[in-house]
Order: sequence, then structure tokens, then C-alpha cells
Amino acid sequence: MESFLKELARKISTEPQFEQLTFIFPNRRAALYFRKHLAEVITKPVFAPLLLTIEDFIASFSNYQIPDKLELVHRLHGVYNEVMRSHTEPFDRFYFWGEMLLRDFNEIDKYLVNAGQLFRDLRNQKELDASFDYLTEAQKKFLLDFWNEFDEHITENKKQFIGMWGKLFALYEAYRNQLQQAQLAYEGLLHREVAENIGSLAANRFVPAQLRFVGFNALTKAEEKILCHFVARGSQMIWDGDEYYVNNKAQEAGEFFREYQQHGILKHTFTQNFPSNFRSTKSIKVFGAAQPIGQAKLLGQMLQEELGKGLQPEDTLIVLPDEKLLMPVLYGLPPQIEKLNVTMGYSLGNTSFFNLIELLVELQLGKRKEYFNHRPVLSLLAHPYVIAADAALANTRRKEIQKGNWVQIPANYLASAAPLHRIIFGAMPEGLLPYLQRVVREVGSLESILDLDREFAFQFIKLLNRVQDLTGVQTADASDRKEFVKSMRSFLRLLRQLARAEKIPFSGEPLKGLQIMGVLETRNLDYKNVFVLSLNEGAFPSFGGKGSYIPFNIRKAYALPTTEHQDAMYAYLFYRMLQRAENIFLFYNTETDQLGQGEKSRYLQQLIFESGLKLESQVLHNPVMPLAIEPIVIPKTREVQEAIMKLNGGNTYFKGISPSALSTYLDCRLRFYFKHVARIKEPDEVEDELGARELGNFLHKVMEKFYKNLAQRKRSKQVEAGDFADALPAIDKLMDEVFAATYNMEPGKKVEYEGQSVIIQQLVRNFASRILDYDKELAPFSMEAVEADGLLHRVKISHAPGYAVLGGKIDRVDRKENVVRIVDYKTGSDKLDFPSVASLFNRNDKKRVKAVFQTLLYGFLYQTNFPLKANDQMVTGIMNRELLFGNAEFGLTLNKQPVYNVLPLMPEFSTHLTALLEEIFNPEVSFDQTQDVMACKFCPYKSICYRN
Repeated sequence: MESFLKELARKISTEPQFEQLTFIFPNRRAALYFRKHLAEVITKPVFAPLLLTIEDFIASFSNYQIPDKLELVHRLHGVYNEVMRSHTEPFDRFYFWGEMLLRDFNEIDKYLVNAGQLFRDLRNQKELDASFDYLTEAQKKFLLDFWNEFDEHITENKKQFIGMWGKLFALYEAYRNQLQQAQLAYEGLLHREVAENIGSLAANRFVPAQLRFVGFNALTKAEEKILCHFVARGSQMIWDGDEYYVNNKAQEAGEFFREYQQHGILKHTFTQNFPSNFRSTKSIKVFGAAQPIGQAKLLGQMLQEELGKGLQPEDTLIVLPDEKLLMPVLYGLPPQIEKLNVTMGYSLGNTSFFNLIELLVELQLGKRKEYFNHRPVLSLLAHPYVIAADAALANTRRKEIQKGNWVQIPANYLASAAPLHRIIFGAMPEGLLPYLQRVVREVGSLESILDLDREFAFQFIKLLNRVQDLTGVQTADASDRKEFVKSMRSFLRLLRQLARAEKIPFSGEPLKGLQIMGVLETRNLDYKNVFVLSLNEGAFPSFGGKGSYIPFNIRKAYALPTTEHQDAMYAYLFYRMLQRAENIFLFYNTETDQLGQGEKSRYLQQLIFESGLKLESQVLHNPVMPLAIEPIVIPKTREVQEAIMKLNGGNTYFKGISPSALSTYLDCRLRFYFKHVARIKEPDEVEDELGARELGNFLHKVMEKFYKNLAQRKRSKQVEAGDFADALPAIDKLMDEVFAATYNMEPGKKVEYEGQSVIIQQLVRNFASRILDYDKELAPFSMEAVEADGLLHRVKISHAPGYAVLGGKIDRVDRKENVVRIVDYKTGSDKLDFPSVASLFNRNDKKRVKAVFQTLLYGFLYQTNFPLKANDQMVTGIMNRELLFGNAEFGLTLNKQPVYNVLPLMPEFSTHLTALLEEIFNPEVSFDQTQDVMACKFCPYKSICYRN
């Protein structure tokens, strides 16, 4: 079927002296295609007629220039603060409201509304009642209904809003005056000035009989007045519609045409019946797919199939109502499509660059002197652009930070030789904007990124330069922390708004290859093959409109655009893009959310139930049915048995089967399998909050250093009461050493504690000092071992390989006279009372005391490695809160009775331990899940078992 523009070109080419005509189109693309079609039908050399967009046509009558939106809002902000002197706002907080005000001013002028009257009506109902003479009864009802409801629900915020409304007209007038003095205007202001003075402005500018207005549908009042001026003097309107929706009053797509058919001037331009293209033979296929990304993937598959059937990319259009689908669609296109053109704006806020910029600001916000917070650091090291700069370095740094649980990370550790890393984590002496510009330029220069990423970089540099030039925004000096954070957050808030509003103007082959467009860009264009995605409520049409100071009722009364206007406009665009197409592919999301998004678009429903056209429908996903979760059981196959035998060798950090591994086995055989047999690594995560692990690690290292230094200094294991005379300063020094080593600080550099590190330092200091106080009272005693590792013991078993190797690392072993103490440092409050030795091995006992099991196993290992004398006794226990800060005694309790010697318990303990090891190596006992689901709550493997 011939397209609307080609049909028009063929008709125009037969007119005499058509080169003297001027054609005005809704957009530049329609003019471009018309020029192409005109060249195709003209057989002899002629001058081309003048082709203009409606914007260029109207602007030609004015000397005003239209700045970009950022400048317009920035100028409005200055006027706002002058008018609203008692309610001034910083620019970053004003931008959202300023953008909304600008939209309202724009619409007021485009629809030629009496601004003074409207703003007075908004301010005061008494003035509204007194001014009812100029309104119709319907308009009065709209306004009264609104104000009655408003009075009943008035709040303090609304009172403030009313006060501001009272000054809106003054703001409107002052803003317009300031712009006009600078020979500037927003679009609505320019249109209004032209419309209200078109009689004098149009004199001798254009010959009305030579003007052709092509393909218009929903005109603003200003456009209508301008066009009517010329139509009344001989200009022609060339409408682009279809009888299906124009002649059917139930179809909102034809609403504006039916309105113009009754118009005093425009009705004379409807000289012919509308064609009936929509009802022509078409192939229409409707596909339901799960989630937007499912639609993008399905589109790629369908294009692949259709290309195999002879589809020509030049005859094909993809319409994306949701711009977020642009990237998934581009990545999913078949490789045969070599040329394509994207004609739609893509928000900078949807790009990876925007995410990078946000992280960079968050990085600086979280910086404390020479340290960065781990959260933005880890996010940056995982960012695709940082990985593109040096993947190995980024991954190594990320693993080291997670493994070391570094909450605060030194800048010099991160600012490595890689240029991008050096810029990101280096100093920022010149301020935030130059810092961001340097990062973006460096990313843009990376060889490994795509051309599309370079375009994003270019657009961000432009935006940052524009912000700098226009606002002169600067972040406060970092020495004033409070003001620095405030200014950084203000900048980030502004940048987020600007990036989301800024559209990337893609460029490509406008007349060649596959075409990808937004909905508005399809006006007047026709393609043989049309693919439309996101045909869901909330996407096409989108929910409601943009924010406005003017409520719906007032808009209705003053004939300003409402959601009804938007629905009618988008209905027209929907039917218009299909009316001349031959092969139509429509996609919708089958997943419905709480807001109703996921329901088929009303336009799609109309097409299915009202059009009478034959459609093929297919839902390309099966409903998700909850499946019964089968228990996971890992039988001990030959491969699994071979892996089990490797347990005896341990790993690079630890030899043998550890007490914690045995405890894990008792908790859940499957977790033991995942961690120690299959060796599925648990994800390393940095703990923000003070956890027992971080606190315990610092305490262990400090106490280890203290007693090893003491033994080295004295060259003796003996500990005397006098050894604790200057213990506290020594602890402080050791704490600094441990902190500096943990966070890779420069040797000899003074350690400064900030934030949570202050709390850690104080807690470790308190624990360490209480341990030393306790030891001072215990002295004299002998420190037999500190952080003793390499303690191994081979247990004979009946299954291959015939033995099991136990390994352990004991925090501390000391001796006083004939009593050997096995000491474990704990910062928590572990229970140490148990009912029996057998209970420690009972996996079904939810009250199984793990701490007792662990300390007895340490005692067992020590005893087997260092045989005791005949009269020796052994006490195992924990130095924890209860012992150090309470009244507890060191050691275990069996049924509430103190255990002063655990050696009599060892034979029974050894029997149960051997049975446990026999089970682990027994090929007949599979690895299965625990029945206690609550035990899975903090298990890192719970997602594998579907217990999350």
C-alpha cells in the first residue's frame, strides 16, 4: 500500500509550479520523507518546494530565541526567589517545581488562556464566585466542585500552597517580562505572541494560497489561530486520517477531526472523504511475553524469522512506547540488520554513565579524611566501565576488601597505577565538577568500550559543562564537612533531575535500514511492517500526565489539556501507525503489577474486540505454577567419595577437618557438603554493622600480639603480675598496629579512628583490658600456646581411606600448677551448660551447645598432641562477656554443675567423635537437608535449597 506522504508527493507533482509551494509538517522527519518521495516521483529537474516544521514556521514570525530547558528553569528560579522573597528555594530543590511551573506557563500560553483570571481563580474562592459571569454553567460546576472538596480537606501544606498560588500570576508576568527583555522565550510564550499578532506579523511573509499544512491532528489554540489565519486566506489543510475512527464517534482517535469538522474555518478544509485504509487486508499478530525484556528477546526472534521470509529492513518500523527498552532491543537485533536509525530520545538517566556519576558522588560523600566507605567502592569496582579499564585489578581489589571485611578503605590502596582508578580514588582538589569531567573523559577514552558508550560520555560532558556554565555550581570546601555534604547532596539531587530529563539525540541513516522510533515520531510515516512493543496500560497510554499546579477541574474549565486529551491523541497515533501497514506485530507484557500495569492497552483491546480485523494471538510463556520442592539428597558416588577423602588434607589455610566443619555437619549434612566437599565458596560480604566476627578478629590479633611480644621480651612462657604494669598503653599501640595492617595503611602513619572504627577500638580496648585484669589476678601462670595451629590428630575409622584427620587452632592454652586451661576468646554470650556429652552430637537437639562441643574438641586435640601428666587436670572454657564483665566462673557446667576437669569426659567424647567421623566417610550415608528450617535462616546456600 502506498504511504500517505508518497501519495501526497505523487499528487503534488502534477500541480503546476508546485515548487513555489511551502509545506508545513508536524515534525522534521515527515518533511524529510516527503522530500524523498517527491524526488522519486519527479521526472525532470526542478527546484524543490520549501519544507518547514510547524515550530520553524511559527518561529519565523518572531525575533525571540528559545533557550534550552535548563536555562529557562534557571532564569525562572531567579525570578521566583525575587517574587517569593519569604519562601526562597535553592536551585536543586526548585528544579522539579520549576520544571512543572514552566510546563504550566507553556500550556497556558499555547492554549491562549487568560492567565490573570486563571491564577486569581486558583487563589481565592470569593474572587472565583465574584467572577463567575464569564464562565459557562459547566465551568462553574467544575470549579465549585473542586473548591468545596478542597475546603473539606484543607491542610497546612495546602495553606502554604494557596499562599504561593496567590503570587503565581506575578511570577508569570515577571518571568515573561524578563525573558522578553532578553529577546528570549519559552515555546508557549513565542507561540502566543505570534498567534495574538498574526495579522500584522504575517503581512508579506508568505502567500497563503501557497501554504500546505500537512498531517496535523491535535492543534493547540495558538496553532489553531495561526493556521486559521492562513486557511481563511486560501491555505490548504491536508489531513491524515481514516474513516474507521473519524466517522465512528465511539473511537477517541477521531475526536479532534470531528471537532475540526464543526469548526467555523477548518470545516471547509474537509473537502474529501477519509480513505478506508485501516480495514484493508492485514496480517496482525499479537504476542504476550513475560516482562519487558521478554518482549525485546521475542522481537529479535520474530525479526530473525521474518528476515528469512524476505522482510526488508527499509520497510520496517519498530515502535517503542517505553524508551527503557531501547538498549535491550538494540542488543537483541539479528546480525543481518546492518543499517538502522533510532529516532527517539533516550534519557541519560537510563545509562550506565548516570549510575557511574551517582556512585562517584556517593563515594565522595562517604569519604572520611583518607578513607572511603566500602559500599560505593565495591559498587564502583563492579561497574562495567571500571572493569573495562582493568578487570584483573578491579576483581582483585574487590575480593581483598570482601575477604578482609574492610568497612573503611584507604584511598592510597585504591588509587593504583591504572589511570581510571587513580582518578576515581585520587584527590579532588579542584572541586566536584572537574573531578567528574576527568572521570568521564577517561572512560570515554577507553579502547574497550563501545561507540555508544562514547556517545554517552560526550553527552554527559556536555551536560556537566552546561551545569557549570549556567549555574556556576561548586561544592563547598571539604574541610567544612557539614557544608561539603550539603552541597554534594544538592548537586546530586540536581544532576539526577537533569539527567533524567536530558535526552540523547541519536543519529543514523534516517532514510535507510530498520527504523526505531518513539510513538510521537511516527506521525505521518507509514511502513509495510510495523512492530509495536509495550502495549500495556501505563506504557501506551502512560498513566496520567506530568505534574501540574493546575488541578484537573480547573484544566477542564479552562480547556487546558487533560488525560482525556492525551488519550485521544495517543489513540490517533496508534491507529494511524497501523492504518497503511500490511504486517503488524504487537507485543504486550503478560505480568500484571498492583497498579494495573500488565493489563493489555485499551487500544489493543479495542483492536481485538471492536475492529473486526482478524488477529492471531499467542502468549509465549506458561503460567508459573508452584512446584513441590523435592528434598535435596547428595548420594556418595565415587566422585563424591574422592572429594570426601580430600577433607583430610584440608585447604591452603587449614589442615584437617576443623571443629567448625564438624559443627556444620551436625547442623546440616547438605551445608557441610556444599562448603567442605563441593567447596562452593560462600559469598564474601562486608559487614557494615559491628559484627562479632570483626570485633573478634581484632581482639584475637591484639591478644596474640600482646602475649607473643611478652614471651619474646622475657624469653619465657612465665607470666607474672608485674608484667601488666604498662599493659593498657601497650594494648593501644597494638590496636593501632592491627588496624593499620588490616586496612593496608602506610607503615608509621598515625592511625585516626572515625565512625565505627572508634567503637571497635573502644570495645576491643575494654575487652582486652578486662582480660589482662583477669590474667593479672590469675598470675603467676605459664602461657603454653597463643593462636596454636597445626594441631592434627588421626582418628582410625572403618571406611576408606581408613582414617580421618582432625585439625584445629586454639586461641590460647595456659597452665597454672597442674591445671591446663583451653581458652577460646568470644565477644558474644555463648551458653556453656550442657546436659550430656551425647547431646553435643545430637543433630535433632535444637538446644545443642555448639560452644561446648568446640572447646571440648580443642581439649581433645591438645591432649592428643601434648600428652598430659598423670596428675594434670584440664579445664576448657570461654573468655566472654559473662566471665569478664559478670560473675561467671571459667569453665563448663554439666547439668548446672561446674566441670573442673574435662579429662574424665574425653573417652565418651572420643567415642561419639569417632562415630561422627565414621558417618561422614560412610558411603551409605547421603548428604541431606536438615529438617529444622529455622536453621536455614542465615545459611548462605539457602537459595540453592529454595529455603529463602
